[in-house]
Amino acid sequence: MEYVVACIIGTVISWGSLMFIIPVARKIAEFSMPPWPETMWKLAVVSLCGNFVDVVLTPVNVFVSLIVGAVVFWTLMVKWFDVDWFGAMAIVIASCILRVLLLGPIIGLVMGGVL
Repeated sequence: MEYVVACIIGTVISWGSLMFIIPVARKIAEFSMPPWPETMWKLAVVSLCGNFVDVVLTPVNVFVSLIVGAVVFWTLMVKWFDVDWFGAMAIVIASCILRVLLLGPIIGLVMGGVL
């Protein structure tokens, strides 16, 4: 059950952070972005796929789950957006940092019964 909660909360937080990160990264790395409604659902799918892989592989090995989740995330970003290797890596690193900073305390509160 905690894995389902982690996947749902992680996807929402990842999607929210991407909604902030992508426009900033677009200005820095100069990649194209589709109109906002299309961007929003594509980022939701990218977030869901990356978090699903991360949550499924966490019981096997935490580091493997992070690496495979980042590879899935990076691949989807390169395929769906006109992002070069450097831009995609910058987005992956920034997204992972924000997700760890936001997700850790929230999961702790949920598992502790506070939320």
